[in-house]
Amino acid sequence: MHMTEGYYGVAFAEASDEFLIHIGFDSTYRENFGTFYTVEAQIRFLEEVKEGSRIHTETILIECDTKRIQLHHSLFIDNNSTPVATQEAMLLHVSKSNGVPSASPITEPLLSNLNQIRQFHSEIARPEYLGNGIRQI
Repeated sequence: MHMTEGYYGVAFAEASDEFLIHIGFDSTYRENFGTFYTVEAQIRFLEEVKEGSRIHTETILIECDTKRIQLHHSLFIDNNSTPVATQEAMLLHVSKSNGVPSASPITEPLLSNLNQIRQFHSEIARPEYLGNGIRQI
C-alpha cells in the first residue's frame, strides 16, 4: 500500500496551515481581518510514499505582496534528504464585506511577519522548476 494522491494534498495543506500559524494567523485574525484561500497549487509526485512511512515537510516563502503568499513545500520521508513530492502554492488573502468573499490586503502584524520571513528566505536557493506549470505532452 502507498499514500494516494489526495493525501499529498492534505500533507501540503497542513504545511500551509502551519506556515500561517507561524506568521500569527489565528482565530482572532480570521474573525477580524480575513482568511487565506489557496487559489492555485501544483504538486510534483516524485517517489512513492509507502504505508507506515514517517513524513515531514519543509516550507519556503517564495514571495509575497499585500494580498498574496507564494509558498514552496517539500515532502520528505523519515530522514531522507531527497524530497518525494513538492508543491508550489499561491494563497490569496480574502475578507467578506457584505458576506461576499473578495481579495483584500493582508493586515498587521501578519504583513510585517511575512516581510521578515521573506527577507530571511531570500537567501535560500530556489528550485529551478518554480513557476513552470504542467509539462507539455
